[in-house]
Amino acid sequence: MPNDKNNKTELPRNPELTPPCGPVKGQYRKGISSYKGIPYAMPPLRERRFKAPEPMPPWEYLRDCLKPGHTALQMGGILVDSPGTYQMEGKSEDCLFLNVWTPATNPEERYPVYVFIHGGAFATGSGTEMMYDGTRMAQEGVVVVTINYRLGALGFLATHGLYEEAGTTGNYGLLDQIQALRWVQENIEAFGGDPEQVTLGGESAGAFSVTGLMLSPLAKGLFHQAIVESGSIFSIASFAPHNRGDLEKSMTNGQLLCETFGTRDTTEDLYKLRRIPGDVLAAVSMVKSDQSVTPKAFCFWPVYDGVVLPKDPVKALAQAEINPVKLLLGYNTNESSLFIKGHTNLGIYKMLCIEIFGPEKATAVMEHFPVDDDHTPLERMLEIYTHSAFVVGMVMMAKKYASLGEDVFFYNFDYDPAILKIVGLNTAHAMELPFIFGNGIGQHRATKISNLSWIMQSSWVNFIKTGNPNFKEEYKGQVLWPKFDPEKKDIMVFDTHLSNKALPYQEDLAFLEKIMFGNEESV
Repeated sequence: MPNDKNNKTELPRNPELTPPCGPVKGQYRKGISSYKGIPYAMPPLRERRFKAPEPMPPWEYLRDCLKPGHTALQMGGILVDSPGTYQMEGKSEDCLFLNVWTPATNPEERYPVYVFIHGGAFATGSGTEMMYDGTRMAQEGVVVVTINYRLGALGFLATHGLYEEAGTTGNYGLLDQIQALRWVQENIEAFGGDPEQVTLGGESAGAFSVTGLMLSPLAKGLFHQAIVESGSIFSIASFAPHNRGDLEKSMTNGQLLCETFGTRDTTEDLYKLRRIPGDVLAAVSMVKSDQSVTPKAFCFWPVYDGVVLPKDPVKALAQAEINPVKLLLGYNTNESSLFIKGHTNLGIYKMLCIEIFGPEKATAVMEHFPVDDDHTPLERMLEIYTHSAFVVGMVMMAKKYASLGEDVFFYNFDYDPAILKIVGLNTAHAMELPFIFGNGIGQHRATKISNLSWIMQSSWVNFIKTGNPNFKEEYKGQVLWPKFDPEKKDIMVFDTHLSNKALPYQEDLAFLEKIMFGNEESV
């Protein structure tokens, strides 16, 4: 059992542990030990490129884990798109590292574990960004793990040659995440974590990943609860309209990449594919935040390959072919203001509707969400993109899991600071992350922002610890977070004043669910 916070044993500045993976040296600060840059798999280089990760053999020497390992090769950015995101410093194809923050000070302690998967459109980001620093959350009594995984073409390229070689293709990044979860099962006890109490969480592409692993038999038993922030595996078409997760379309996309580099899409030419410079593959995988342009043909996202994702996720969910877990999930009110920009006009609106829904269904969507005197193309596109790219799939997941008897808690992050309004973002995608991790926000509950951060982080920690986000002790302004019911659909609203309400826009969500997935039942 965890020790009392006030009676913690002080550790040396650089504590050492000997987990099964090999001895590691970390850093002790503010009551938390951190171990950064721990390799959880062999470097996916040369002949290991475009293959499932191989476990790292145990090492015998003491490994310094004071600094993060390389981030995955990438160019551009979703949250930050600046000149600095296009350089290669600190990035490498050798990127399969994870980081651990733990409050444990003796080998007997056992804390619940939170494994977090970062977002970034499966093309950018890392588990070492300052926003995801696990110190504050670990101080509340959980072991926090963040991971890197392969991105872009290096993580999600699907080709006929690769499929013939391995019987699967296109999900190397998801396989990395599964290998990291296996590492947690094998090693986390040495860090004071409980392998029987693992919550898997993620935001954006991380949420797509978590929901994908909730449907993957390869991840069964590797986690016991899930936190899904802003996204689901069902909405791939909103970001990768040219392949939509379909295996054949994804392999055709991969064949086009092979031809671009003068390589045949065959097993015989795989050695050529594995010798294309990694930074070049990162360049063709480049993404930016603005979706108000025609997406590139090269959209590297997870693939329904028959192995990692055995079937179309919509069918898997409908047939209850899932990994049962308690679930906390939700969305930000203005998710799409990060992606859909102010220059959206009627032509861009129509183009995006055609790309997301297909030419036959786009007409019905535009009739349901008409551009008129009361609704500009920008307003309609923001509305449609938030619903289709983020909310619809999460509601589908919440309904199914709740109907199967799992505890489900649904939220809406609705805090809208003035500074975001000035730059046109409102309560945009990813804006909840600083509140949950507690980084970059005051910690003393002295302001509305810091108090909201305390409430949200505590709610997440409560769920990680007990499967229920509600507080046992009362506090000022407390509101009960109800379980999600498939009929009532009550959700928790996080703003400077907490509230409950029924899920909004149910008619629009039901319409889009039917258009996108052919589901007749109402949201």
